[in-house]
Amino acid sequence: MPAPAELIGATVALVGLGILTLFSVRSITRRSAPSGTRR
Repeated sequence: MPAPAELIGATVALVGLGILTLFSVRSITRRSAPSGTRR
């Protein structure tokens, strides 16, 4: 089994990537839809 530190590092990396992708997608969708009516 991997060490807890490695598990924490992997989890933080995955969460960070997810947040970055979410922000990028939201910014792109907001740019394409100015009013943001279409979800």
